[in-house]
Amino acid sequence: MKYTKKDLVLAILAGEIITWLSLPTLKNLNLLNLLSEWEIGLKLFVAIWAIFLPVGAVLGLGMFYFIAKIKNRIGFFQLGKYGVIGVLNTFLNAGIYNLLIFLTDTAIGFILDLFFVMAFIITVINSFFWNKYWSFEEKRTEVFGKEALNFFGVSTFVAIINIAMLHIIVNTIGAPANIEPKIWANIALAFTIITAFLGNFFGYKFIVFKK
Repeated sequence: MKYTKKDLVLAILAGEIITWLSLPTLKNLNLLNLLSEWEIGLKLFVAIWAIFLPVGAVLGLGMFYFIAKIKNRIGFFQLGKYGVIGVLNTFLNAGIYNLLIFLTDTAIGFILDLFFVMAFIITVINSFFWNKYWSFEEKRTEVFGKEALNFFGVSTFVAIINIAMLHIIVNTIGAPANIEPKIWANIALAFTIITAFLGNFFGYKFIVFKK
């Protein structure tokens, strides 16, 4: 078990990708407008963000590697990698979701559920390759089809739970009078993150990529 150059490069790459994927979400949450009010330019913010996130990814992964070495349990290092990928997938999912909201100016109804499904399909494909070849380092090609099927099955099961949760929060409970629908849609999305993180990790580790 080593913290290799490959781990370092992939953590930095993930951090850089997260930087750009986060912008549509920050836009819909009005955080970019808030920065403008504080006289912080977009270029300056992106420059700082593009340094902060990769450094955070590298240090976070290093912390989990340190724990894995102390405990002599590779699962902690796998969890660290999965955490970096999890943040990447969270912002990929949120970025697509918020981009569709921004382009259509729609943040309620069944169309929002469709946005979630579209974002999920793209995200789960991205997640499969990152987790297979980095988190769990499952390099066997003869079981690729079975792994992909199980991976999609686990992800779909968790996603169904999350879609139901999202629909109830957005369309059944509805946004409070003092909260914009776009912000409420992202609050609802935030509730699905913990379910997705834990449900997917244990499903991937013990069902999809078990050795």
